[in-house]
Amino acid sequence: MKFANLARTAISLVAGASLFAAVSAGANAGGNTFNVSTTIASSCSVTDSGPADLTPTYDPTTDSGTGSETVLNTDCNGTTPSVTFTDPEDLGTNDFVMASGANILYFQISTGASCTGIPGDNPIYEHNPVSLQPGPNALDICAAVITGGGVNTSAVAGSYSDTVTYSIAP
Repeated sequence: MKFANLARTAISLVAGASLFAAVSAGANAGGNTFNVSTTIASSCSVTDSGPADLTPTYDPTTDSGTGSETVLNTDCNGTTPSVTFTDPEDLGTNDFVMASGANILYFQISTGASCTGIPGDNPIYEHNPVSLQPGPNALDICAAVITGGGVNTSAVAGSYSDTVTYSIAP
């Protein structure tokens, strides 16, 4: 009799455990969730080797010159990408400065097709972001010695140069 009671107890325990497992499995079958998420960081990268070196010309006797053009190709996935330009002299104006020893020559970087060095050429000011678009960009960049107004007419013979830094923000 004791054995029969013990067997019934064991069977009841096994049946109860099976019922609990079935109820637990049924309760979880359609009600549990998990999240899936990702973050895509804004980025903007140069898609080629970068802008070519520029070699504008200038004649101080006639106060005339010819600009030199290149293209900055980028691919951006941010919503407001931009690029800024600076040079070591950092005048904070539209004029950048090439130097030949102690002598200087003012030049302008601009966007657009005219590339003449006249301030009406859509100048790019130092530290002022130039807007890019999300996706691929081809920003025309022109460097031209400033003409008109006599700013460079006292330039002396020499080889003038400057290093312009560009920084892209996504």
